[in-house]
Amino acid sequence: MSNVGATIVVQFGSGADSTAFVVVEPDETLNLDPEGEAKSQFEPGDEVWWWLQHDPTLRVGLIECTSGMVVECGQARRQREQELTWTGDAQVELSHIPASAPTLTWYGNVGAQFQVSGRQATVIGNTPCTCDAVIPIEVHLYRFIPPVLTLAGEEKYRVVVVITMEAA
Repeated sequence: MSNVGATIVVQFGSGADSTAFVVVEPDETLNLDPEGEAKSQFEPGDEVWWWLQHDPTLRVGLIECTSGMVVECGQARRQREQELTWTGDAQVELSHIPASAPTLTWYGNVGAQFQVSGRQATVIGNTPCTCDAVIPIEVHLYRFIPPVLTLAGEEKYRVVVVITMEAA
């Protein structure tokens, strides 16, 4: 089966802190096959939805691609799941920046005074403790529109999308 492969590259422009948080992921809500399952491979003509979440100290400066085009589609709300464990009165880093308080399901000890600041989650006591967190997140949604292609057999076509982050 022929397919289109995409690579997304994030680069940091002038004044941007290259250690700041940036994550890009395919959108599991909109990239669905006919059975309603999330797609991981795309055929010629398939549009690819993806999203970006980044530290508030950054902004998207420019998005370019080697072929095809990228369309900005506004904000979207998604959620991510993460296992969190505290072995002392310490912070645990969340995988994404939460848009609101995570929903927690505790197993055994319930961490005392759970708080979130940015991506840092803390408990003040009752450790060790562990929970599953459902983290609501706000993301910038994008759609990649591929060029018109005719691929034969096992032929592949690669596209590179370059996102340049600037200081906010």
